[in-house]
Amino acid sequence: MNEQQHVHSGHGSTGARPHGRVPTPLSDGRPARTAVVLGAGGTVGIAYHAGVAKALADAGVHPADADLVVGTSAGSVMGSIVRAGHDLETVWSMARENRHPFREDEPAFRPDVLFKQAWRTPVGLARRLVGSGYVLQRSAMRWPPMSPPLSLQRWYRAGMASTSEQRAELVGWTGEEWPDKDLWLCTVDIVTGRRMVLGQPGNPRPALPDAVRAASAVPGLYPPVRIGRRMLVDGGAHSSTNVDVAVAAGAGRIVVAAPMAFDHDDPPPLHLRAMREMFDRKLERELAGARAAGVDVLVLRPNARQAAVQGLNLMRQDGHSEVAELAYLDTAAALRTASGREFARQWRQTVRQDRQAPPAM
Repeated sequence: MNEQQHVHSGHGSTGARPHGRVPTPLSDGRPARTAVVLGAGGTVGIAYHAGVAKALADAGVHPADADLVVGTSAGSVMGSIVRAGHDLETVWSMARENRHPFREDEPAFRPDVLFKQAWRTPVGLARRLVGSGYVLQRSAMRWPPMSPPLSLQRWYRAGMASTSEQRAELVGWTGEEWPDKDLWLCTVDIVTGRRMVLGQPGNPRPALPDAVRAASAVPGLYPPVRIGRRMLVDGGAHSSTNVDVAVAAGAGRIVVAAPMAFDHDDPPPLHLRAMREMFDRKLERELAGARAAGVDVLVLRPNARQAAVQGLNLMRQDGHSEVAELAYLDTAAALRTASGREFARQWRQTVRQDRQAPPAM
């Protein structure tokens, strides 16, 4: 078992940008030093993140301490929960027991939140199919930039599932306001085909539940979220992790939790690896960019046993307990290795230095 990997380069772990590249600053104007990147993975990914986050915190690598949290899809949900200040034990119990922490006798992953049929008539179904087909096509093929005629936009309704219950659920976890510490949520604008990172300085900051809905709007399944003139879907349409966003922010140390990738030292069988291959290749390219920038990266991704437990249906409503437990156990084991202990030591040292430094002007 080897779930943990480090990515080093000759630059060391200072996070220096090659060729004089200027980092994208945080909201307070300084570059990030530490970042947590939480990738896509459906409800299974949320359970995976719960296990990873608990193991990290137990080792002193508290996700909430990071200068920057970057979330994509499931990672945007977990990232917003972390930044909202919730006790990770609450999230851990939720994932292991499928018990809602705020609703008595309710499951954590409620059917009316995950998939509530969005149509009532055959005509309504047809409109959904047309709209969802357009969104899927634009998510896969982003050139040329295009927008359908306004008359057609009024007719179709993208997304096979209603999200009417999602927003209320998210408000219960995150509230309406963005956290004080940086939280960047990755989306894709289906009109231009470009990635948009909500919460990043210079980019929109809609109400936080709407930003999370946009960052987790799986194309075809959920409707795009309109933010101003943009139609935004799940950032996983660009990358399941978007590690390069954290690298561009100047982070010298990054933890990456990638539920949709796989451990190359202990890969899953072909039928489970096939759906992960594209996402893992993209992650490898992003890690190469991190290597070139001299970033120290702790990469956490499922091994063969974890992939088998996660299965093929990443949006299921139950069966999350073993996913969370294995993610916890394997992450804890990775952090007990010599390189894992050193990463954790350096992370804690960086966090202490940040706390002692004078505030940015």
